Amino acid sequence: MPADRGPAPAKHADPRPESARLLRAYAREPGRSVLARVETPGATWEDGVAADEPRPAASLLKVPLALAVERAFAAGGLDAQATVAAEELDVGGMGAGPLRVLRPNLLLTAADVLGLCLALSDRACATWLLEAVGVAAVREVVADLGCGATTVAEDRDAPGAPLVGLTTARDALRLIAASQDAARYPLTARALRHTVHNSRIPLGADDLDVQVAHKTGTLFGVANDAAVIDCDGGRLLLAFLTEKQHDTLVSGYDMGICTRGLLQAWRLAVRRARSLA
Repeated sequence: MPADRGPAPAKHADPRPESARLLRAYAREPGRSVLARVETPGATWEDGVAADEPRPAASLLKVPLALAVERAFAAGGLDAQATVAAEELDVGGMGAGPLRVLRPNLLLTAADVLGLCLALSDRACATWLLEAVGVAAVREVVADLGCGATTVAEDRDAPGAPLVGLTTARDALRLIAASQDAARYPLTARALRHTVHNSRIPLGADDLDVQVAHKTGTLFGVANDAAVIDCDGGRLLLAFLTEKQHDTLVSGYDMGICTRGLLQAWRLAVRRARSLA
């Protein structure tokens, strides 16, 4: 059910009915979930469809992994300046990979590995980080953030390796909101502002004056994206989850359409966006 505080922004048509329509239009296909929250000086509005339905988390789980790593840095359990050679991170596999562009003997810091894990959604970097902090630390982050419907398991042979599990749109929104605490998680916040994948939610703002920082996660039939979009007039938080999609490109395009409609309905002039999936 929609939850709101205060009146809609003054001097304009009430954006809430149109916003609710946009969310339901996106969720017209089976296997889709969405949760949106708008925060402005005059109002807070939230609505969703199947927002508490567990779906495959895919690369969203790299976010609590990164937060666990930053906690380890802060506590002194892991040195952010500890180095590892690029060739030691390459865990094998066929085809091209981002790490193979680097010199094999190039030394990366643990902070560098965290950035690559998020910005490139790199599996090898995530594996190295998980070995450094352990899956229990990731589960602790998830619990601390109140993501009670999110499950985290280690499976290096799974398509979403090294972490697999389920989450909900509501939990995804909690994860992305936490990731933007730059005082506590500066490396994560920065990495999510410099991801190299520009699709899904950012499609809704691609012709606006906006710096899009986001991370996508994709499995067979799964396309997820969650974002915090900071605007001149407020903030838009979004989480889209899917499964059993016949075409993940279509799903991603629909995310962009919904995003653009919400920004227009609330008359938010976008300044920058941060997102993950």
